[in-house]
Amino acid sequence: MCIDPTKIDRPLETCEALVAEQKAKIRQLEEDLQQQRDLCQKLEAQLKAVENAGFSGSATEFDITEDDRIRLIASLEKSQEMYRTLIKHYPNGSVFLFDRDLRYTLVDGQGLAVVGLSKELLEGKTLWEVSPPEDLPLFETTYRAALAGKENTFEYKYGGRVYSTTIAPVKNDREEIFAGMVVTQDITEKKQAEIALEEITNQLEIKYQKRTEDLKTANNKLQEEIIYRWRAEKALRESQEQLELFFSQSLDGFFFMMLDEPINWDDTVDKEKVLDYVFANGRVTKANDAVIAQYGCTREEFIGRTLHSFFSHNLTGGREIIRQFFDAGRIHIKNDNRKFDGVIIWVEGDYICIYDSHGRIVGYFGVQRDISDRTKVEATLRDSEERFRATVEQAAVGITHPDKTGRYLRVNQKFCEIVGYTASELLSRTWMDVTYPEDIDADLEQSKQLFAGEIDSFKMEKRLLHKDGNVVWVNITVSLIKEPLSGAIYNVVVTEEISDRKQAEVALKESEERFRQLAENIESVFWMLNVQPLEIIYISPGYAKIWGRSCADLYACERFFTESFHPEDRDRIIATFTKKIDSEEDIEYRIVRPDGKIRWIRARAFPIRNQAGQVYRIVGIAEDISERKQAEKTIRESEERFRQLAENIQDSFWLMSAEFTDLLYLSPAYENIWGRSHEELYADPLKMMEWVHPEDKHLLEEAMGRVLQGESTNTEYRIFRPDGTMRWVCDRAFPIYDESGKIYRIAGIGEDISDRKLTEARIQAALREKEVLLKEIHHRVKNNMQVISSLLQLQAQYIEDEAMLTLFEESQTRIHSMALIHEQLYQSEHLDRIDLPPYVENLVANLYQSFGCGNTAIQFNLNVDRICLNIETAIPCGLIINELVSNSLKYAFPPRLGGEISIKFFKDSNQQFNLTIQDNGRGFPENFDVENTETLGLQLVKMLAYQLEASIAIDSQCGTCYNLIFKELNYRQRI
Repeated sequence: MCIDPTKIDRPLETCEALVAEQKAKIRQLEEDLQQQRDLCQKLEAQLKAVENAGFSGSATEFDITEDDRIRLIASLEKSQEMYRTLIKHYPNGSVFLFDRDLRYTLVDGQGLAVVGLSKELLEGKTLWEVSPPEDLPLFETTYRAALAGKENTFEYKYGGRVYSTTIAPVKNDREEIFAGMVVTQDITEKKQAEIALEEITNQLEIKYQKRTEDLKTANNKLQEEIIYRWRAEKALRESQEQLELFFSQSLDGFFFMMLDEPINWDDTVDKEKVLDYVFANGRVTKANDAVIAQYGCTREEFIGRTLHSFFSHNLTGGREIIRQFFDAGRIHIKNDNRKFDGVIIWVEGDYICIYDSHGRIVGYFGVQRDISDRTKVEATLRDSEERFRATVEQAAVGITHPDKTGRYLRVNQKFCEIVGYTASELLSRTWMDVTYPEDIDADLEQSKQLFAGEIDSFKMEKRLLHKDGNVVWVNITVSLIKEPLSGAIYNVVVTEEISDRKQAEVALKESEERFRQLAENIESVFWMLNVQPLEIIYISPGYAKIWGRSCADLYACERFFTESFHPEDRDRIIATFTKKIDSEEDIEYRIVRPDGKIRWIRARAFPIRNQAGQVYRIVGIAEDISERKQAEKTIRESEERFRQLAENIQDSFWLMSAEFTDLLYLSPAYENIWGRSHEELYADPLKMMEWVHPEDKHLLEEAMGRVLQGESTNTEYRIFRPDGTMRWVCDRAFPIYDESGKIYRIAGIGEDISDRKLTEARIQAALREKEVLLKEIHHRVKNNMQVISSLLQLQAQYIEDEAMLTLFEESQTRIHSMALIHEQLYQSEHLDRIDLPPYVENLVANLYQSFGCGNTAIQFNLNVDRICLNIETAIPCGLIINELVSNSLKYAFPPRLGGEISIKFFKDSNQQFNLTIQDNGRGFPENFDVENTETLGLQLVKMLAYQLEASIAIDSQCGTCYNLIFKELNYRQRI
């Protein structure tokens, strides 16, 4: 009796007319049946009288009134419609009635549409016309057995589904068999749940409709009307018996839950109070054995139970379910419930409200089945599927399910990692899309054989295309899966990436080829010897070069190459190879070439064992080390010369281990510099840190760290001698590497630089004195230029000629531009270079103050890079900027009108300086010849540009623009 509010919208065809007033109709039906029996007795007596009279009498001769006839017909039709409607809605199956000719007289039920059949297609047809040929013997046998009084129940498969089929005789009230009845019920879900393969939930609904012949109304043929009434009453009884039989024998549970009083369910009522009434007064009034068995109780215990008892385990949820049920009028649910002993059961059912003629709810009708076993199987199946899914997803190999067309149905995470696609991207592709084109045909051929059933599975190595375009080698194992229920057919492909193995195979081949090339071309000799019997398997061509003997002669010589050993070394070499065959040890020996020359050889032999651990082959390599032997001799002589040099130079040479824990060598000059003995430092090399000035210890520690990183260091620090005097030491350290490239020694040279440090201190003092002197010179030059500028200003006070006065003012600005350079040098840390940005800013500000004439609308745009110029270049540049900006301020703009002056100074990729001065004023006058002008300012600009060796370009299309390109000048002597 659980209600699933999520399934309210599921379509359900039921008999709403029957459900509306079912309880009242059943009571009325019993009364009508009794009246019909009495009436039929009268009709039978009258029928006999009619027969005796030869049908000569009229309708008025019979003892039956027209009211009785109408009431009888209505009662018969009402009863017939009730049973017809109930059978019509028989859930999840169908009902067939057939006569003695095996002709279907009644066909109905919701199960017909499921398998593509219909009432119209079957009614009126014989068994031979509609039954499948292969099933005809079975049905003909069972149908005739039913007409003989025998009932049969069996399972029947049709249209891909399984039905429980019952074929039984149909008797009248005199226990006479007049027809047969077939009741089928779809049990596909039950069968599928038992094998736990697929979740199938089908709604079993009751649909049974009986077609009857219309009552013939013939006032002039009373005999036919009486016979018809008698037959109708008889058919009604038989229909009622069939319905009762179906209701009681159904495998699904049927019940009616009725209220003591009807209820309104709309917005005009307090629905909470109505629910209180429903839960307290909704009682089971009728139930079949199936629903009683579901709750494990007796009929007496079940009938009369209230709705409250069914939802006692979850009243809140139950109220919400009933609320939604009453809102919709019908509902389909699947939920947990409780037996009367408290055991949890799962039920699935359909429920529909019963209304009276005023639209009030008087109760509801329910059809439900116990799905506990199926629910457990489904839960087990889900758990199993989840474990399987987790296993597949976490598998270390790629697993995919492509269908017959090659489209991916499922892929796991490992396969996604192999090809670089996401799962959603792969599910829209086929395996051909990610397969290397040259490997598609071979895979297709194998797949066709697999789907054709010619092979059970196959394995192959192929290439896949990664999303980034790279090729991935994989080993695939492909098997065919056929799902027994759904009939789905697809492949299971297990994909193992073998790119590393393929690369290893390629690398092995390349290695073998390199080894062959190496063995054939190296100067050393590679050889392989078989132990039993003792014979040479291989010896490289280097043998002929080193030994001076033929390889072919050696293959034929059983004594190997022992005869070439130097007589003094022969016994030792043979003994070494004989006794230490299991070890890998270098041995050095001499050989005598055929020309009599003696060569030094270094050889190593390696045993090769079989699976039993026995040595069955020996491989070895021999190289000519005559030159190394000679080099060792030379090195010994060189070391002796180095020792003589180190012990006689004034600098201290030292050699330490890479860990700075062991002092390996220290030259005698150490004692002269440090004033301490060798033995003291040999005992504890790090003790020297105690004699280093505290402020300089960190320099040595940093240098030690850097030299261990592979750097060469040069560190200057102070030390204290035992007599308390301080000395300066310059220590140059550098790493020494072994054959593997690892630092294993640290070497260094310590030099006493105390005298040099004293000289440097004196030089630094002299430089500081010169810097002060230069600053003073620049300061005095600037002051002298200021004096000149002031003298010009005093002289200008006595000049009345405007042109002459202008010349004096221009001279003042030129002097000021040069004075600014000396002022900046005086204030700068660098006495030989001018920082241009602040210089240009100050120069422009002074010019604007001198020639701006109070025009505040003139704007300056300065774009000067961080450029430093020497004084040779800065003075001409400053004078050029002075002249051109002055001209723009004086001539480019009308009085009190705005304008813009831009100065751009930068260094290009060719290491040349670019100076651009531009205004947006009115430009040169018409017919003005720039090249041949006699004005002092422009002549001065040209002269200065020539001095800078600069190219100059002038453009007056929009205002005036000057562009100069030059390089920095070097000082040149002018006197």
